Amino acid sequence: MPVFSVVMPVYNKVATLSSSLTCLYRQTCRHFEIIAVDDGSTDGSLEILKEAEIRGRLRLLQRDEPGPGGYAARNLGAEHSRGEWLVFFDADDLVLFDHLSRFANAIQAHPGLDLFVNGYQKIERDQRLPRVGLRAEGVMSRRAALSAFARCDFIHMNGACMRRDRFLGLGGFPIGRYRRGGDVYFWLKTLCELDAIHYDPAVTSLWQLQHSGVTRDLGNLRDGHPVADLLAEYSERLCWSERRQLHAAINRKVLSWAVEKKRHGQSVKSDLGALRWDGMRARTLYHLLSLILPDTFFTHMHSPSRRVASGAGKEER
Repeated sequence: MPVFSVVMPVYNKVATLSSSLTCLYRQTCRHFEIIAVDDGSTDGSLEILKEAEIRGRLRLLQRDEPGPGGYAARNLGAEHSRGEWLVFFDADDLVLFDHLSRFANAIQAHPGLDLFVNGYQKIERDQRLPRVGLRAEGVMSRRAALSAFARCDFIHMNGACMRRDRFLGLGGFPIGRYRRGGDVYFWLKTLCELDAIHYDPAVTSLWQLQHSGVTRDLGNLRDGHPVADLLAEYSERLCWSERRQLHAAINRKVLSWAVEKKRHGQSVKSDLGALRWDGMRARTLYHLLSLILPDTFFTHMHSPSRRVASGAGKEER
């Protein structure tokens, strides 16, 4: 039986699929299976996957039509997986050769944990961007993990490894609720559920931004950020210090989402209503002010040079 099940949703990724599969084949850890879930591709991706299945390199599952964010495809792959640990991988991104081996080493050292996170780095047109980094390393308590998420998106889809039973027990990624941000919702929900996680700052995956069609579709911004729904689910279940960090994490994501919406002329009234004052930080206050002041101030405060410095408007899926 494999230790890891690498679940890869695929929808029209013919331009990147072969290179993404190749980096999986080159993993130094060999105790894994690849489960590719085709979401109704029409560009030749399915033919590549069928050939790889014939050669015994992966198991292929098929769905009739694409689901927003690939959430349904990932859940289907997880349900059919045989490994104790799930690793998710997008068919337009890359992982380094030690991606799975670093997870394996951390799991051996901390067998009681259910979530392990490796560092990742954004890449655009073959250029690596400044990485998302944490000072923390090793085991992080629930409060510490929530506090880290309140500062930055240290968990990325490609950089997480989760115990299969725990993933399925939490219901997997939300299907039919969100077109974008559902993965962020799930990771933050998971941090609320787990007593502790493990974080390894070593970069083992590369997120290729130029292929992220979900973030370019402005229609996916219409509603509020999915993490706001966690307020009702967890605010009363956490202790005071953990709840404060959860509110800070939600504020950060909601305001980043709202900044992007306002930049494209969309209303942010509902987003502002989801904010919690006990979770305000200096940077989130800056973004809040930019949203409530006249538009001329917003334009000035979110000019390209200031945006790079503040990290405004940078979203996950």
